[in-house]
Amino acid sequence: MKFNSKEDGIELTCHISKQCNTNNVPELKENYVLSFQFDIDYLASFGNPSVLLLDKKETELCCNAKLIVSEILKTKYTGHLKNMLIEAKAIELFLCVVGCELEIEDKCGSCTFLTNQYEKEKIYAAKEILLNNLAYPPIISELSLQVGINQCYLKKGFKDIFGTTIYAFVQEQRIIKAKLLLKTTNSSVSDIAEMVGFSNASNFSNAFKNYTGISPSELRNN
Repeated sequence: MKFNSKEDGIELTCHISKQCNTNNVPELKENYVLSFQFDIDYLASFGNPSVLLLDKKETELCCNAKLIVSEILKTKYTGHLKNMLIEAKAIELFLCVVGCELEIEDKCGSCTFLTNQYEKEKIYAAKEILLNNLAYPPIISELSLQVGINQCYLKKGFKDIFGTTIYAFVQEQRIIKAKLLLKTTNSSVSDIAEMVGFSNASNFSNAFKNYTGISPSELRNN
C-alpha cells in the first residue's frame, strides 16, 4: 500500500495480488489496484487537514485494512449502491491507515472481524478441532482451511479470544489430558506421552515438568 501526500490532497493506493489470502474473499483470478484520491478541500471539511498529511511511504496493510479491502472486493452491490459502499469504505480505510501511522491505534490491534459472530464461531470451531486431535493436531495452514479463515485471522482471533497462541494452547491441553491419564489409568508414561502427541517420553517429561513443576512419575505417585 502506498500513501502519498500532495499539495492538493492525499492519494492512497492498494495493490492486491491474486496470491493474497484475504479473509473471506474467493480466490482472485487477477491482480487488483485500488486507488483513492482525497481532495484537500474535502479533508478540510473535517477540520485542520495538516495532521493527515503524512510523508510519502509504502507499507503493508494491517489486518483491519485487509478486512476493509476484502469488503470492497466481495461486495454484491451494483450501480449507485456500490459507489456509496466504495466511498464509505475508502474513508474507513483512510482512517485506519492514518490511525496506525499516527499510533492512535495499534496496528492489527483493533481488528473488527471478531465482532462478526460467524467469524467468531470459526475460531471456536478451530479450538474444538484441536481438542479432538491433540495427538496429531493439524498445522495452522491446514486448520485455517478446515474452518474457512486465513492464517492471520486465525492466529489473531485465537489469541484475542483465548488469551494464548495455538501452539501454547495445544501444549497446555496435552499436559492437562496427560495428568488425567496418569491419575485414572495404569498406562505407562511412554504410552501416555504417545497418546497426547509427544514423540518420546523424554520430551513429554520435560514439557510436563515445565508446566506442572513435577515429573509425570511424581504426579502418579502422589
